[in-house]
Amino acid sequence: MSNLRAEHYPRMSKLRTSTSAVHDQLDKKIMDQSPFASKEHYGLFLRYQYHLMNYVASLYQGDQLALMINNLKSRDRTEQLLADFQDLDMAQPTQIINNAQFNASLHESLGWLYVVEGSKLGAAVLAKEAKKLGLDSAFGARFLSGSGAGRGSHWRQFMQDIESLTLSEQQEQEMLSGAQAAFKFANQLVELSYNQTPNLTTDVA
Repeated sequence: MSNLRAEHYPRMSKLRTSTSAVHDQLDKKIMDQSPFASKEHYGLFLRYQYHLMNYVASLYQGDQLALMINNLKSRDRTEQLLADFQDLDMAQPTQIINNAQFNASLHESLGWLYVVEGSKLGAAVLAKEAKKLGLDSAFGARFLSGSGAGRGSHWRQFMQDIESLTLSEQQEQEMLSGAQAAFKFANQLVELSYNQTPNLTTDVA
């Protein structure tokens, strides 16, 4: 986000600044797994994404959040992800998050959405890598290619929705805390998903 855009999106700028370190850490952890070295590696990457999307599924079904974020339900990419598993002849991953259910306040949930929705921007770059494996929006990389050419406009709408909300100082802090918790959870989930050790509990978030 440029300085000019930060001026127009002060709340989004706060979200980005407050999570930059843990965001960079997550990106490094994912890329250290060489997700596009082979279809097998890519399958492990999809498995991680499935566990994340499965954990936050309730975000996209929330009636109160739907009043805050335009087209919330249609933003969920779980269907595309499951279709990718079918394309690659992969079984739907088994549950590895024991005794953990998504539990966040309404305003913390906005921070979680910032993290999950923001990942779509990076997915545009990753989709190009997937093409080298013969995967695209019609086969195997539907999850990465979700929204297609409309990805940028969907993100701008999300930013505008966040900026237009009337939030108290405490509610805004909850949103920031939610984003930080989401990145922390995602970082731990990378390790859990790749190691397949079923010992994650709700206290990680």
